[in-house]
Amino acid sequence: MLFSLLRSIGLLACTLALFSWISPALSKANTSQLEFTHQLATVVNRMLASSPDIAAVQATVEAAQAKLTGAGLPLNNPEFEVEAERTDINTYSLGFSQTLDWHDKQHTFEQAAQAELAAVQANADALRLSKSGEILDTISKIATLDEVNRLSKQRTEILNRFAKLAKQRHEAGDIARAEMELAQLSLAESVMQQAGNGAELIQARSRFLSISGQQQVTQINFPDQIPAIQSGRQDVERFAQNHPQVQAAHQQALAARQQMQATDLVRKPDPTFGLAAGREDEENLIALSFSVPLQVRNDFRSSVDAAQAEALKAEQEAQQAYQSLLAELNGAKESYQLVARTWEFWIAQGRPSLQQSTQLLETQWQAGEMSTADYLLQIQQMLDTQIAGVELQGKLWEAWFEWLDASGTLITWINRTPAAVPESLGGSPNNGKEQ
Repeated sequence: MLFSLLRSIGLLACTLALFSWISPALSKANTSQLEFTHQLATVVNRMLASSPDIAAVQATVEAAQAKLTGAGLPLNNPEFEVEAERTDINTYSLGFSQTLDWHDKQHTFEQAAQAELAAVQANADALRLSKSGEILDTISKIATLDEVNRLSKQRTEILNRFAKLAKQRHEAGDIARAEMELAQLSLAESVMQQAGNGAELIQARSRFLSISGQQQVTQINFPDQIPAIQSGRQDVERFAQNHPQVQAAHQQALAARQQMQATDLVRKPDPTFGLAAGREDEENLIALSFSVPLQVRNDFRSSVDAAQAEALKAEQEAQQAYQSLLAELNGAKESYQLVARTWEFWIAQGRPSLQQSTQLLETQWQAGEMSTADYLLQIQQMLDTQIAGVELQGKLWEAWFEWLDASGTLITWINRTPAAVPESLGGSPNNGKEQ
């Protein structure tokens, strides 16, 4: 009688532990989207401000700006020449010469420098977007794995209690050895899963450290309410055309074309005019000079051909960047909508059913309608389902971040304000229909 009472107390403790494990995740206060994006913006902007990659690309932009300033100045400086000769006849002369920009190369060089600056700035924007996407993806993985790791530890604690209880019942002759071994195997499996989850969490934190150079200290709660993609085919094409990666490739093609024109102009010779005045013994002298290079042995046409090939290559790469991004956009959109539909089903039916199943399980056990083995298996199944729900939420936000990254709207979305939220970037779960 005493052992039966202790057994009931033990199973009741496991059941209460199960409720304390599941209920907080089901009743957790939902974070608003604006609060959520504000948290993300704080983290991402801080990481970008301290990123060596961003600092390096900013230095590249400043170098391009300096080149543009230099390209706006005249190409050739005047030359001053002094000559003196003391022989039987003393000769002195002073002269100036100036090479003229006969073909207006300075304007062409300035245009090329302007195109290079635009390309570098577009590359900087693309890097900021890519870096932000990496940071958010890692944050999402850390948040998911952190919650999964917490649930895994609690699952191990619950199964450990069951394993001890099963051993006591086996020693008392109430259950067969097979049921006790089943409890022990379930505990061993949970311990291995917990170790695997912990290792994944350590790897995710290490990746975050390598990307940002900082330890993640901000706890971010992901809201249940999901954004909606409101975009048609034309919007997707517009996103692809305006994406920083595509714009960077397009600007690079324009810069290569301008560089080709500058290279073609460089091979054209510029004349040099000179004026000299001097004195030879008792006689005053004035001399005029004119010189121009003769492009006879080498007309430098090969340099133009090489620059033209580079320009063609850049144009093809820009076209390929657009096509690849368009395919990535469509894939990210379909992937997010698929996961979003699954998440809405889980919120509406799966998660409430989990709590009801837990209550029904307790009732059946108390009524003696379920064996210990069945009770253990169903508890473990519910624990695994709860972890799967957490992982689904992580996949949901990872898919959303991939869509924002692919559409080039990620930085706009996380830095949005309540007064100005782009309609195509978010909404309620009920208005996510394609237009």
